[in-house]
Order: sequence, then C-alpha cells, then structure tokens
Amino acid sequence: MKIFFLFAFLSISISIHAQSDKVYNYLSSDLIYKPEPSEEFTSWLKENNEKLGKKAPYNSKKDTKVTLVFIVDENGIIQNPKIWRGIGQGYDEYAYNLIKKNPNPWTPAKTENGNVKTEVFYQLDFMKNNNTIRSESNELLEK
Repeated sequence: MKIFFLFAFLSISISIHAQSDKVYNYLSSDLIYKPEPSEEFTSWLKENNEKLGKKAPYNSKKDTKVTLVFIVDENGIIQNPKIWRGIGQGYDEYAYNLIKKNPNPWTPAKTENGNVKTEVFYQLDFMKNNNTIRSESNELLEK
C-alpha cells in the first residue's frame, strides 16, 4: 500500500512539474490573457536605445527592424532571447543586448490555472520605436 501511495505521489508531482515547464504559443486558445510589454519595459527601451532613429548604413528604410524570440515566464521575466530575423551591421547584437539588459518585466500570459510561460516574437524598430509582437512568420499580430 505504501508503494502505491508513493507511486501516486510521484506521478502527480511529475505531472505538475511537466505542466509548469510547458511553454505556450502566443496564439494558443488556452490563453485568457496574452503577454504584453509593460509601460516600464517600453519606456526603458526608448530611453536606452542609442541607435533609435538611426538606420543601418547599408539597409533600406524597410530593413530597420530586428525580430527576437524569447520566453516570457510566469513572472513576466524574459528568458532565452534569440535573434529570429536580423539586419546585421551590429544591430542584431545591439537588439539582443537591449532586450537582455532591460530590467522591467512584462505582463505574463494567463490561463485558467494561472500565469504561464509563453513564446513571443518581438520586433524592435530602430527608426520609429514602433515595437510590435509578431507571428513566427513575422506577420503583425493584432491585439
């Protein structure tokens, strides 16, 4: 009998742990609220982006945006940022460092069971600071 309860306890523990490691897609229908950058996050980007208003020298005006992909965890903290679509010329690394150094959390995604981790594609616009959440195919997502 003790073995049965131990097995049941371990099974439930593993199940709960597996759920907390799940990363939701931004478009998941399970999300009641989608993750959003906080006003502090957005303001910090604008104040600390030294390349704001400066397009990359060898790119057209159309190519002034770097798209990053990262996880917004249950507390709104950005984890594991990566460049998804870059423009080169040092702008990709700069965008990565800007996102990595930003001390302000996002508003996390939420399901019926509480806050959850969510994958976000975020486009940083160096010309207009019109930063947006995108799809994996880099299409603008409406809120």
